[in-house]
Amino acid sequence: MASLVTEHLDAPGTARDAHALGAAGDRAGDLLAGRTVWCTTALPGARRSAHALRARMDSVAPGVVAASLEVGADASLSRFAAHVEEVMAGVVPNDPALGRAEHELYAQSASGTGELVGAGVAAGDLVVVHDALSAMLVRAVRELGAHAVWRLRIGATPRPSRAQALEVLRRFTTSVDAYVMTWWERDRHGDVTEGISAVMPSARIVATKEFSTRFAGERPRELAWRMALAEIVRTDRSEAVGGTLRPRPAVATR
Repeated sequence: MASLVTEHLDAPGTARDAHALGAAGDRAGDLLAGRTVWCTTALPGARRSAHALRARMDSVAPGVVAASLEVGADASLSRFAAHVEEVMAGVVPNDPALGRAEHELYAQSASGTGELVGAGVAAGDLVVVHDALSAMLVRAVRELGAHAVWRLRIGATPRPSRAQALEVLRRFTTSVDAYVMTWWERDRHGDVTEGISAVMPSARIVATKEFSTRFAGERPRELAWRMALAEIVRTDRSEAVGGTLRPRPAVATR
């Protein structure tokens, strides 16, 4: 059973609140210092989110660099991966073509991705893959000592085809350190809360950073991403041995 840790970021109302919020960002920056956050894509539809993350993370703290890493693939594999992405996102309702040929194509591609990672990726870096095709890199990323993070885009309505697509991908992406998902919800008053959740299977922890959209501007989103990725660096390789790992208590930043 996983443990859930949630931090809610509120707009600072006093100088003390502003100091606490800044201190939370500084702690996250300390954990990320000296690392490169690689925003990795192979499909055109994922480039917008990858570029947005790079803009949010570049130079957010001393020694933190964000960079793009684009992965090439042949046309048939790209078409298959794009269709899998659409099924998971709920864009198309029909089942993906998951025959033996597609399985073999994906398996062969996943086993030969080491040279695609690039010489710049170093131990301790974060490689955030943004689509089902670039997710094939995760094994090679782990072998380099970097953190393999998959930003998942999954529709809200359950469908059998989505489970089928995820099962295919699971066979070739077992080395993922963490999955990241973004979401939003509206309460009965009409206020919107936006959140970023990092799911870390090894530690059995789901760490969520959330903020109200009344907290205007890009800063809360940037801070939430910084804190989520820092949590992955700190926690993703921990193992829950002999039961569920209990995280340290978290106090909402206010």
